[in-house]
Amino acid sequence: MRAHLVLLALSIGCSDEPSSSQGTPDASAPEAAGADDAMASSDAAITEAASDAADASNACSVDGNPGECMTVMACASLADHTSTSGYCPGPADIECCTRTPNVADNPPIPAGYKLMPQADVTPAMTAWAVSILHDPATYPMFATATQTFGTLMVLARVEWHPPDFQNSAVHRGVTLYEPI
Repeated sequence: MRAHLVLLALSIGCSDEPSSSQGTPDASAPEAAGADDAMASSDAAITEAASDAADASNACSVDGNPGECMTVMACASLADHTSTSGYCPGPADIECCTRTPNVADNPPIPAGYKLMPQADVTPAMTAWAVSILHDPATYPMFATATQTFGTLMVLARVEWHPPDFQNSAVHRGVTLYEPI
């Protein structure tokens, strides 16, 4: 697709058609109006396609938290955003810009569920939650999954957890819920 855009851009840029310095057709050459309209239409299509391709290539994710690749300075200008290196191609000043983790951003408890008491969490449930935690591609922030343990249907949701004895900052975690 990119090669087609480059070839189209080259063929338009190397056209033998005369152009005026103002970019408007010469009234004495009626055929020039059609050529300029076609060129403007082609330029718009190239710009739109390049913009779409750039938007798709700007997407990034840090531990399942979706973001956009941009300069560190641009990210710093956004309130409640953090830039993280190592997730975007390009120069060193291009980093993944994501919303700064905040437990206040967690959705409400799912309807029909309540928090599962820690004392009721089995080793099998813990292993399941850890596997979800370590798979941010499959389970991005706020993703849910269910699994039955014995007769109990457990819902797991990836969400922000407050600092604790293992983590000094707000961090990605998995919360388990049980039916009410």
